[in-house]
Amino acid sequence: MLLNDVTFVLDESFTAFKEIHDVAKNLEDSGADMDQAIRQENEEKLSAAQGKAKSYMQLTNETVAMLKLFTEALADSFTKQEVVVRLAHMLDFNLEALVGPRRSNLKVKNPEEYGWNPRQMLAEVTDVYLNLQNKQSFIEAVATDGRCYSAQYWDEAHRTLARFALKSPEQLREWEQMGGRIAIAKEQIDMEEADLGELPNEYEDPLMATLMEDPVILPISKQVVDRSTIRSHLLSDPHDPFNRTPLKIEDVIPNDKLREEIQTWKANLLAQKLAERNAAAAPAGEPMDTS
Repeated sequence: MLLNDVTFVLDESFTAFKEIHDVAKNLEDSGADMDQAIRQENEEKLSAAQGKAKSYMQLTNETVAMLKLFTEALADSFTKQEVVVRLAHMLDFNLEALVGPRRSNLKVKNPEEYGWNPRQMLAEVTDVYLNLQNKQSFIEAVATDGRCYSAQYWDEAHRTLARFALKSPEQLREWEQMGGRIAIAKEQIDMEEADLGELPNEYEDPLMATLMEDPVILPISKQVVDRSTIRSHLLSDPHDPFNRTPLKIEDVIPNDKLREEIQTWKANLLAQKLAERNAAAAPAGEPMDTS
């Protein structure tokens, strides 16, 4: 519920600021040349967006502060398989909004009227990351975000945090070190994905299109999905996603045979790719080290 709230209020607030930015710029650029009826329509849009921003920004500040507090106190809960990817990708999306190329869309006149402080928001969001810096599952979840994660955004956040003294020297070092761990994890994950190539249909999660690690059978629809996928789904919707019948996580049936088959396929393929790389890197005439 907290993740749902954070995602919703941040999206609503940032959407409102973008609309304020765009409409205000349009009014300013057009000046007296704009048709009076169109000007009135834009002014009404601007007023509505300003009201929306004011109402949502207070909720946003309170909800992000709560997320910061909870991830500090309950890090293990936020790095469970069923929530960690969702949390990491939500943070990456908002970090991109704050430091990425479209951050100018969030610039508005008199931001204090809305309770909007983008530097403080960046400091709060980076605190959530740092609260989970020692959780490998979170590091890997950030590294798998091909849509919003970028080492460039990570570095830009560091520059902003340092320039405005938003974090202590120790926290800035932790941010750098965390960025390095994510980069290493991303390199390893990308290499593994390349080695595995196209996944067999029967090994692929039908909802996430990822390799299943712990496949389970849904009792009524008989569909096979990864346990973490259905756990995540059931946090928000207590129904089978394929036929909408009521479902509890206790009802799913482990598919041990398929799990072992996937593990064997993955291990054999990765071992084969590693042997091929070793063979290609070994100097001519020397025996290959297969240890």
